[in-house]
Amino acid sequence: MEYKVIRKQYNSDMCFVCGLKNDAGLHTHYYELENQSLLGIFKGVDVHQSYPERMHGGIISALLDETVGRAIIIKEPSTWGVTAELTMRYLKPVPLHEELKVVGWITNIRSRMFEGEGYVCDSKNNILATCTGKYIKQSVKDIVQDLNFVEEEWIYVEDSIPPLSFDLPK
Repeated sequence: MEYKVIRKQYNSDMCFVCGLKNDAGLHTHYYELENQSLLGIFKGVDVHQSYPERMHGGIISALLDETVGRAIIIKEPSTWGVTAELTMRYLKPVPLHEELKVVGWITNIRSRMFEGEGYVCDSKNNILATCTGKYIKQSVKDIVQDLNFVEEEWIYVEDSIPPLSFDLPK
């Protein structure tokens, strides 16, 4: 299905998943979609490898964890998710050196916790891995404890050609 982009989310400097200055990171760019899901675009490189030409399972887990955990920002912009539980299913090998998509959404919100689901898919929309997770809600200010982070390292990066929509398997 085709989903329209509502807005792009911020990146940080050193986060492993979205950090723009982390040399070993994935440099994932996140987009909020019209169906209230969060989509990340990324490409693995050699340092993310397990078996030849396959992304390491821990990297896949980190991607899904980050994506579902930050999907709460769509509904509660000053809240971040801190992982309480994450269940992974690896369905097919995840290739390196190919642009991939990671998608997460919230399935249940309570006062102090939320739950969500997500998947990683390839350019042909084959779902390669899935997850479910439970997260504790925390204010950004309680997590970073340094307001300079929010002002200086949690940054909006304009795309040279902003995507208007994405085709996703679900």
